[in-house]
Amino acid sequence: MKILYVSDLDGTLLNMNQELNISTINKLNNLIEKGINFTVATGRGDSIRTILKDVHFKLPVMILNGTLNYDFTKKEYLNAKPIPNEKVLELMNLLGNFNTKTFEVQTIINNKVKRFSIANWDKSSKVLAINLLFAEKRKEELSNILNKIQGINFFIHKKVYSTGECFCDIILENVSKASRLKEFKEQYGFDRVISFGDSENDLPLAEVSDEFYAVENGTEVVKKNATAVIESCYNDGVANFIAKDLSRIQKNKI
Repeated sequence: MKILYVSDLDGTLLNMNQELNISTINKLNNLIEKGINFTVATGRGDSIRTILKDVHFKLPVMILNGTLNYDFTKKEYLNAKPIPNEKVLELMNLLGNFNTKTFEVQTIINNKVKRFSIANWDKSSKVLAINLLFAEKRKEELSNILNKIQGINFFIHKKVYSTGECFCDIILENVSKASRLKEFKEQYGFDRVISFGDSENDLPLAEVSDEFYAVENGTEVVKKNATAVIESCYNDGVANFIAKDLSRIQKNKI
């Protein structure tokens, strides 16, 4: 059976310093060397090239909530799914009076993902995602605005590294970590998918995975929807689980 292990990044694989534990890097590289299939599905964009540079990925990673892949071997972005520019302009007009801490646009041009403030957006580029950081108390207000807009998908989730704030990631309609994972599973012929997460925007992974595990530091909503709860991101929860699962599989083959 060909198994894929796929992990969220912030709060799941990364520790609360937004870094990979050295022990996590070593464990993952050892597991990949032994032949396990491992990738990441994250809302992050270009920063993954730095954050994950020491992991020896053999598979592309899924970034910006499924908007595109990044291949560490080829050092290139693959299969981007941008938001049409007319839809971007509509969003900007509707959100112009919504007070945010940050309002950014992530684009791709010449195989480079770049982040712009709303005032400096390069309109010749393809927009992959619009990201807002705002006060948590305004979640319902923002949801009501975005639910009126056709042709988009959006995810609102609490900021992992602080309290009282939320992120909103706006991407193309029918695009998500789940849709990208479905494509990934079909493209590479995986029989079974085991995924890991900590936050509400990871629940789409649960919908298309055979097993979904929440790290101990995850939100209660995610834990309730998980197959089980594993060790926290502080304690190499994902890497430890995969190592134990590989050991179990190998014993069953004997």
